[in-house]
Amino acid sequence: MAGVLTTPAGIAYISLFFISGIICFAAIPRARMISDADIRRGLVGMLVATGIWGIFKTGYFLVPDPLKEPAYIIGLVFGFGTVWAWLYFASGYSGRQLHQNSSIRLLSTGVFLTVVTVKVTNPLHGLYFTISEATTPFRYLAINHGIVHWIATGFSYVLAAVGLFMVFEVYVKSEYDSRLLAGMTGLLGLPVIFDLIAITTPTLIEFIYAPVGVAGFAVGAVFLFGDRLLAVGAASQAGNLTVIVDDDGRIKDYSAAMVDSFPDLGGSVGESLEDVFPELRAAQNGTKNVVTQNNGTQPSHYLVSSQSMGVGGPETDVLTLNDISERERQRQQLLKRERELDQRNELYRAILAASFSFVFRIDIEMRFNYVSESAESFVGYEPEELTGEHISVLAADDESLTTAVERLDEVTNGQTAQIRDHPIVTQSGRTTYIDMRLVPIYDPSVSRDKRTADDVTEVQVMVQDASQRRKREGLISVLNRVLRHNVRNELTVINGRAELLANELDGGAKSSAETIVQAGERLSDIAESARQIEENREVSPELQAVDIIPTVSDTIERLEQRHPGVGVTTELPDTAVAETLPRIGTAMWELLENVAEHTGSDPVVKITVIKRNDSVVLTIADEGPGIPKEEEEVLVKGKEQPLVHGQGLGLYLAYWIVVTVGADIEVSGSESGTTIQIHLPTPTDSS
Repeated sequence: MAGVLTTPAGIAYISLFFISGIICFAAIPRARMISDADIRRGLVGMLVATGIWGIFKTGYFLVPDPLKEPAYIIGLVFGFGTVWAWLYFASGYSGRQLHQNSSIRLLSTGVFLTVVTVKVTNPLHGLYFTISEATTPFRYLAINHGIVHWIATGFSYVLAAVGLFMVFEVYVKSEYDSRLLAGMTGLLGLPVIFDLIAITTPTLIEFIYAPVGVAGFAVGAVFLFGDRLLAVGAASQAGNLTVIVDDDGRIKDYSAAMVDSFPDLGGSVGESLEDVFPELRAAQNGTKNVVTQNNGTQPSHYLVSSQSMGVGGPETDVLTLNDISERERQRQQLLKRERELDQRNELYRAILAASFSFVFRIDIEMRFNYVSESAESFVGYEPEELTGEHISVLAADDESLTTAVERLDEVTNGQTAQIRDHPIVTQSGRTTYIDMRLVPIYDPSVSRDKRTADDVTEVQVMVQDASQRRKREGLISVLNRVLRHNVRNELTVINGRAELLANELDGGAKSSAETIVQAGERLSDIAESARQIEENREVSPELQAVDIIPTVSDTIERLEQRHPGVGVTTELPDTAVAETLPRIGTAMWELLENVAEHTGSDPVVKITVIKRNDSVVLTIADEGPGIPKEEEEVLVKGKEQPLVHGQGLGLYLAYWIVVTVGADIEVSGSESGTTIQIHLPTPTDSS
């Protein structure tokens, strides 16, 4: 021992290993500040093991001879542990997660314990090393390594090289300038050179110089380049688009891919990120998390994530940009579709609000699935109170419930239905009347051309308050009863007495009496037309397939009997089936009688029926002076004038009937006559 301390070479060796151990221990507190748990555990483990190894190497030269071999063996055990701690660090730093693999951990533990056992039992077998006295470069007990040592050492160097490969691969893939980091990491391999020199020349003693390399790496990794080491590691795992920013918001580095995507970043190292890329700075501060780049025809969108790295001081942020352009475009398209859907829904609600009092949706179990908010003011129930309830909750009686169920069954079979004047009972017990239109709602996953009744999932019921209409119709009915009974009865008395007077009087008095008779007959005709309008005012939902030829023939025969002076010509097929109702004959009669009474002393009319693919056209053409503008307005638009011309309600009745059977009417007039065409639809299943 005295020889070691009395020679410069001995003091140099002791100092070298002692300082290496102390440096490793000194770096541990800062290494424990690393936020990444895997990197922290690996690096701290490596520093602890190497620090103990360096101290025991120092102790080997200083302790008494009997303790040298145990001191050296303990150092060997911790030295071998350094290799596994380094692998743990390299795996965590490179993001490979090999250290988390249970099979690898179990195998590593077995290998470690096996080698440690061989080392610890060396005093028994001496295969690992022997001790002999040496005098160069100073007097000491030299370690003579055996074959087992070189096998274990070679295995250790292979494992260390694997760790170096993982770390250097990170440097290369990161696309950052990592030359300083590579040089720092290369210090771990420098002791191998010393070991080789010691084998080939007595200039250096054979004593494994690995603690020196680890100490050098510790100084660089923890004290000098720790932030950059961590940032490069994080950037390599994050992706190609990364920027490293210091605690002051200045750009420390960026990947090559970042400059390709964001050319303005080129040459910006040391500049403020706020000045170079304010949108990315906002993402770093958490103001937003997506940045947009408009380089091409479509903007590119990047999701920004930030990872803070630091070793015992101000932290460095690694900003990573992930291209989410396709996802962002899909998201924006989805938002656009949602806005369009919201607009359609608002339009739909507006139309429903304008057209109907409220809306129900009823499932196939006859229970309310949806009730619009407007229903509350009408039926007294809040929508939530009705939702889930059976429709019988609103039924006025068994008959109305049966009617509703029958119509709903029709709709669940794929049809549409209407119900008029349907009684329901409100929450307060009051009976009121509604009109309903019922339509099926199909499973949206089934395409329109493949839908069947089995795909009906709900029935939508659009409801209109029928109360005011019923009041109006009640008033109309009263007025019509007055016209039919009171007025007609009184006119019968007036006409009868006027006819008696006309028969008994002469001269001017007789003429006056005849005028009274004519006026009474016109009033009777008006009353009769009003009665027929009232009877035919409903728009029938159940049109029929009607052969109109018999109706046309009967109407012509009636015309010839009542007005024998009318010249009638016809062009009629044997049959002409239209989707209409028999009351179309009433409209035809009113039009023919108008011709007979208002087209001159010798009226002529031609009646034709033509069958087309989608309609049957009934044409009435006369040779009179042409239809007045006022009467054309009545036939085409239903605009009845205040009877200033005294023509009555016949044309208005004809218009109303044509409209209520789903037909169209066209009128063309000139000085040589008037042509009226009625277009009746053909049944959908007719050939």
